[in-house]
Parts: sequence; C-alpha cells; structure tokens
Amino acid sequence: MTATMLVLCANAQERHRAIQLDDVQVVAARRLKDVGIEKTTIDTLILHDNISLSVADILSKNSTLFVKSYGRATEATAEFRGTSPSHTQVTWNGMKINSPMLGTLDFSTIPAYFIDETNLYHGASSISITGGGLGGAVEMITKPITSEGLHAQYVQGIGSFDTYDQFLRLTYKRERWSASTRIVYSTSDNRYTYTNYDKKVDVRDEQGNIIESYHPEEKNKSGYFDDVHALQEVHYNAGNGNRLGLNVWYTHSKRGLPFLSVDYKDDSDFKNEQNNDALRSVLSWQSIHEGWTLSTKAGYIYNQMAYDYFTTRQNATNNITKSNSYTNTAFLSASHDWNISENLMLTSGFSTYYNHVKSSDKSPFHIGDNFNLGRWDTDVNLQLRWRPINALSLSGIIREEVHGNDWVAPIPAAFADIIIYKPWNLVLKASIAQNYRYPSMDDLYFQPGGNPNLNPEKGFTYDMGIEFAIKQKRYTLKGNVSAFDSHIKDWILWTPNPKGFWEPSNVKKVHNYGIEATIGGEAMMAKDLKLTAQANYAYTPSKNIGEDMNSNDASYGKQLCYVPKHSSNLNARLQWRSWTMGCQWCYYSERFTTTSNEVSYITGELKPYYMTDCSLEKAFTLSKLNASVKGVVNNVFNSEYVTVLSHPMPRRNYEIYLTIKL
Repeated sequence: MTATMLVLCANAQERHRAIQLDDVQVVAARRLKDVGIEKTTIDTLILHDNISLSVADILSKNSTLFVKSYGRATEATAEFRGTSPSHTQVTWNGMKINSPMLGTLDFSTIPAYFIDETNLYHGASSISITGGGLGGAVEMITKPITSEGLHAQYVQGIGSFDTYDQFLRLTYKRERWSASTRIVYSTSDNRYTYTNYDKKVDVRDEQGNIIESYHPEEKNKSGYFDDVHALQEVHYNAGNGNRLGLNVWYTHSKRGLPFLSVDYKDDSDFKNEQNNDALRSVLSWQSIHEGWTLSTKAGYIYNQMAYDYFTTRQNATNNITKSNSYTNTAFLSASHDWNISENLMLTSGFSTYYNHVKSSDKSPFHIGDNFNLGRWDTDVNLQLRWRPINALSLSGIIREEVHGNDWVAPIPAAFADIIIYKPWNLVLKASIAQNYRYPSMDDLYFQPGGNPNLNPEKGFTYDMGIEFAIKQKRYTLKGNVSAFDSHIKDWILWTPNPKGFWEPSNVKKVHNYGIEATIGGEAMMAKDLKLTAQANYAYTPSKNIGEDMNSNDASYGKQLCYVPKHSSNLNARLQWRSWTMGCQWCYYSERFTTTSNEVSYITGELKPYYMTDCSLEKAFTLSKLNASVKGVVNNVFNSEYVTVLSHPMPRRNYEIYLTIKL
C-alpha cells in the first residue's frame, strides 16, 4: 500500500516541525497474532502528554472504557462494557497486577509517565493474554530505550490547589547494555472549593422565620496526597537472539480519603488516611530465532496497605478503623511461539502465581485477623492461528486454570477475520468465547462476611466488528465499529444480611450488550501544520436479569449501578512548527446509584456531564538543550459534576509544566 511518511525532528532529534517526504511502498501482511482481536492501542505520545495524569486519566479520555473515579489521587477503577472493576484483568510486562485480595486495580496509582504502551483487549479478545477478563484486559508495557549514549529529562509541574509534580528520567545505552531510571514525585493539598448541593443553609429573619436557603461553598476535606514512584530498568542483548531484562518498580503513597459532601465532621478532629508501599519486579529472558521464540519471566510483588480512621480530641487518639493488609506474590511464566509456516502459528503458554495475603484490623471494634492465607493460581493455554487463504484468518484458544484445589472448566475462544476491501484495509472480524473469573480472597475469606462456597462467575461473549485504515498522500484515516453481546452468570454481589454486615453471594445474572466505535487520523492541513484527532463512543446497556432476591427487589431489567449507557470522548492536537495545541472533550450519560434505578429522590442518579480540557505548548531549542513550556486548563467551562455519589469534583483549574531534555 502507499503511505506518506511524516517525520518530527528537533536538531538531529526533534524540531517539532512536520515535513513531508516522498511516497514509499509499504507492504505488510496482517499479523497472525491479531486474528479477530478487538484491540485498542494507546501509544507513548498520549501516555507521556502530561506528567500529572495517571493511567486512569488516559483511559477515560482516550478509549471506550468507563473509569469510576473519586477524584485525583483517589481510587479509580476501569470497567469494560458495563462489567465490574474485578472483570478487568491488568498485566504489567506480562505479570498480572490485580490485587489478589480485592480482585481489582486502582489505576490512579499508575503514573502514565511510567508506561510506554497500553493495549486494551475488549471482551473475548482478553483470553489471548489472560483468563478472568469477563469485560476485557489492559496490558501495560515498558520498552527498552533505543537512543545511544546518555540522556536526561526533567519535568516540573505546578497546578491549582497547591499541586506540585516532578519527573526525572535518566537513560544510558551503549553497545549491548541499556538502563533507564524514572522517578515521579507528586504532592498536593487538593483542597478545592465546590458548591455542596447535598446541604442547605437557611437564612432566618429576626422572628426566626426562614426567608431564603442556599447551598454552601465548601472545601474538599482530607483530599491531600503525597506519592513517590521509582522505576529502574536494565536490558542486555546477549547476541544470537537472546535478550535479558529486569524491571523494578517501587511506590510509596500517602493519601487522605476525602470526606463525603454529606459529612459534617471537622477534618481537624478526624483523620481518614491510606498509606501504601508496593514493589513490583519482573525478570525476563527472550530467545528469538527464525521460526520460533521462547520467553520466560519471573516476578515478585509486595504490597502493604494501611487504612487508619481515628479521632484526636484532648490529645487522645481513638481508633475507629486501623486495618493493615500484606500481599506477597511470586510469579513464573513461559511461552513458546512456533511459526510452523508463513500461514500457521502455534503458541503455548504456562503461568503460575502464589499469592499470600494477611489482612487484619487492630481497632477496638475488631478482634483478630480477617484472614492469613495463601493460594496457587495456575494457567495453561494453547493457541493456534491459521491463514488458509490471503483474505481469511482463523484462530482458536483453549485455557485451563487451577485455583488452589479447584479446577475451572476449560476456557475456549474462537476468532476469525476476513479482508473485504484491501485498498482500505477493510476487515470484518468476529469472535466467540466462554470465560470464568474465580472469586477474590476477600470474596471468599473476609471476616465477617466472606463466603467460601462462592462459585466462579461465568461469562459467554459474542463479538463482531469491522475496521478500516485508509492512507492517502496528505491524510490517514482509520477506525472500527464493533457490536458485542455478553451473558454473565453467578455474578458476585456484596449485600447486607440480617446480622448487620455485608456478605457476597452469587445472586445475579447480567446481560451486557452494545456498540463500541473509534475513528481517528491525521492530516497535513498546510506546510508545517498537522492535525491529529480521534473520537471514541460506547453504548453499553448492562442489565440485571437475575431472579428477585426478595419481594422488595426492583432490580430486574434495570441498568447496573454507576454504568453509563452512553459515553464518548474526542481528542484533537494541532501542531504548527514548535507550537502544539491540544483539546480533550468527554461526555457521560446519567448513572444510577440504586439497583432499582429510582430517580424520584435526589441521590438516585448522577446527572450527565461534559468535560473539556485544553493545553498549549511551546518548544525551544538551545544548543544541546531541548525545552518546552506547557499550560493546561482543566474543566474549561467550569462544570459542576460528580462521578461517584457525594464526591464533588474540582471545577476549573490550571497547570503549567516546564520540560528540559539533554
């Protein structure tokens, strides 16, 4: 096919200036590994656009995923296609990093500057990398550096609410060795002002009669954070196709948990704080030869999380909650890709995790440990991909999982794609799969309430979609539209019981269906002027079709809580010489807060909202120093909104960044 090459250069590296080169012929067959796969790739340019962003921010503004967030530096979980956060599996450099205790991952703890590529596997496609992703899977990758010699980059950010962000990266590459060090430090008082629509203040006359009422202006209480991340990577090319790599990532996080808008307590008397220390490490070896590739990985994760809720009065501290959890995970995997022929590929894989979790609460209201247990989780998979003719490709996957002493039924999946119109790379794709998610350790053993008799959640998914990629002399355009239909049985739900505490049970059947669409591209508008844009849209009805739990249960056929039916976002970037202007817009429809979708009272639904962020960046070149200054305006139109009930979000706010590269 014909493609126009657009190159960005500054001095010898990057001048922030787009130039047009002659047409060249690019000939490439579709990768067998991507047969029928519904995958969204978010590249380095987007991930490294803003130092203050977490991966949660990137996903919410650049994909069809819905991210439920309590605000910056508070819990943020990603939900594929109207499923729950535990139905999204997450890997980092091939190792699963979902909490074995909770089954979820807090994406607000992942700095986007630490990730070089993120791939989203929708629905059945997640089975190609891991099991358990009833909604999908997120794959995060850090890449070896390619620039020879010593390089340094420093970013200083200052923002509203006494927010400060610093990022430092040092890289070195020579002959076969390369090393990279990244450090991020973020801190903020995060005490923004909002109008509290959950409270009313009455104004009375001299006789005590109410003459008017108003909603008070309040500050975000206890929303401070202080986060440090450090990532060290070392890679060695041993020759003869053999490569070694080591990735070690340490995090220390201290965060206040914001008070609810319905809370009347004073944060000078109450402390609501979470402290987290985490270490993730992966050692990898890859041997690449003609016709086959062998990869092995070993990893270790340590996570310690403390949650303290206490009062301080008259110099005395009274603990209400003082919980601690300790997680240790050991990981080992191996995979083998065998290209039997140009059109036939066989992949086999094995992975095993040993998870040990200790959970306790030392407050006066709780006695003893919640649990102190370990469990082996093992996965074996076989994948066959075949291209019988140039236009048709087929793929089949089978997985088998063992959790402790429990064997999950085999997980099968089948994929197909067919090229309909080659000049536009127009491809029709389809897939069908069954999947399972085994309960988390909290689901099974938390005290009080854990239920060791829970069944795995079972999902069955159909996908069908079409994608295209058009390349012309002055522009490129690509996109895809997919429809999905998914049924999940034995959905695990925590509900209150007559004894006064919550417990999980397999109470729901959920039907998820809908449409996902993406379109984007880039165009040379004029000499030195380049426009890049992408739009995403998702329609995701997600309804409970399980039997009523009791006579008062009105949840049948209703949308699941906090799942918007409609969501969309638009990203545009305009480059002119050394100037870059960006704009991001997103929209979410109403979200219900009750299983009955009752809207007769004010807390029954969260109103739809729009959000717009804009930025302007100027790059400079001074001798061997490259620098840029960037200003960002978040929530340009000063929207008042919440993503989670009683957690108001910040109104218009500002950030400015200085970047220096050597």
